[in-house]
Amino acid sequence: MDEFILTLLLILMPILIIGIPILLTFWIYRIFIKNGVNPKWRILSFIPIFIVGYFVYDAFYPSSEFYKEDFKEVTGTELPKNSEFEYKTAGYPDTHGDYTSVSIIEIGTEFYKKLQSDLTKNGLTENGQTIGCTEMDNAKRKMNGLKIEREFSKENGDKFYYVAFLSDKKTVLVQRSSH
Repeated sequence: MDEFILTLLLILMPILIIGIPILLTFWIYRIFIKNGVNPKWRILSFIPIFIVGYFVYDAFYPSSEFYKEDFKEVTGTELPKNSEFEYKTAGYPDTHGDYTSVSIIEIGTEFYKKLQSDLTKNGLTENGQTIGCTEMDNAKRKMNGLKIEREFSKENGDKFYYVAFLSDKKTVLVQRSSH
């Protein structure tokens, strides 16, 4: 019985998420035509589709702000304004909201040195402990020949934090996982 309900939900949810905006757009468009609204303004009837499209896109491709917040959560430090994301990826959250995000960030040599001492103050230890995942494997392939010099990690309840300092002395690899 539970499998049947789950299957039904898995089928109905995408239909509702996509179907309701399409029906709403169709309904608004028909009202515009019936009331003789100028054809230039009929594009406004597509706003429900644009809104849902934006949220779906944002869910699969998070903004840089998402990764900046994860950096602050992992390190306890704000990311410098002049930092640049070399690579970023995240898994889609499961039913409990658990996800994994990984980013390679060029932070500059000054902040690179400062961050190493700040991590120990914020409870991360240099023990080389990692959690393997697809996101991390993909990020390691994007390191462009850089090697990991130091690794810091911390387990905080159901969350795992990891920071690796790379051999160019200005780039870090950051992972945040919840399980």
